[in-house]
Amino acid sequence: MRKYKDIPNWWFYLILGVSLLLTLHLCIFQKDQIQLPWWSAVFAIGLAFAFTLPMSIITATTNQTPTLDVITQYIMGMMLPGRPIANLCFKTYGAISTTNAIHFLNNFKMCHYMKIPPRSRFLVEVGTS
Repeated sequence: MRKYKDIPNWWFYLILGVSLLLTLHLCIFQKDQIQLPWWSAVFAIGLAFAFTLPMSIITATTNQTPTLDVITQYIMGMMLPGRPIANLCFKTYGAISTTNAIHFLNNFKMCHYMKIPPRSRFLVEVGTS
């Protein structure tokens, strides 16, 4: 695996930045359709960021993946009741993004075992997401 070029960190930061900008754009300029305030989107992203590492460790050691589905729906239901679309968006940013990150890491681990170049796998993974 040493003969393959590693993935530059700026690729990950670029995807993170574009995703954050699109999320904030939706929450600010499409607020009638999305119903999700920008501050709750930032909170959901922070929640996902905080729980991705512990959930990844649990998945790696036990092969059981815990989820944040019910927790995120409950939190959003308490913060902004009566907004079902906002609840689903909050669940997407808070729970589904964590699950996708864990699958992303699992795929990278499997590709490392199979000696697939990391850059190729990254491009395929981003293209299919």
